[in-house]
Amino acid sequence: MRPEIGRWKYLAVLGLIAAGAAFAAPSSRMPAGVTLLPLAGITNDRDASVSQLKLMVDRRAAVRGIYMETGVPGKLAAAAHVYPLRRIESKHGVVLGQGQGVKAILLRGTIDSRAGEGKLVVSYLSNGLLGTYRNCKLDLKKRAPHDWQLLNAYSGRPIQRIEVRTWMLGISTLTNVCPSATA
Repeated sequence: MRPEIGRWKYLAVLGLIAAGAAFAAPSSRMPAGVTLLPLAGITNDRDASVSQLKLMVDRRAAVRGIYMETGVPGKLAAAAHVYPLRRIESKHGVVLGQGQGVKAILLRGTIDSRAGEGKLVVSYLSNGLLGTYRNCKLDLKKRAPHDWQLLNAYSGRPIQRIEVRTWMLGISTLTNVCPSATA
């Protein structure tokens, strides 16, 4: 690897971490007839932004995708993004967080509305200099037609809050999602 490319990656990751992850998606339009079901709040240790992760469910209780709204408490404007189920279930999934052209947080998996369950994997940039990612698993369970719960796949515990913890070169962990280093 040429030194200037390594330096560019390093600077891009530092920019990503310093500014916090900017959340991006191809669409912010909500499909008609969709109800939003709250899943979890997401914070990070670099800024005051808070994201609300919600499941999009239609009138027949079928999952249509994931909706995420990100803003800073006390400010009126918030960015909303729609991630259709077909994209989440694609080979590459969806990019939930990115900065300076670097994909920092990705989500992929399957959600079966009839069976009332989902198996998801979140990948996060653990070392931007080396371009390495780590994966953590999530489960999704239906408790009632319009009541779903996000679960830690390792412990089975419900997840209501996720904190993105960073370090100088990337993301160190996603609390309440990834197994702890002491476990």
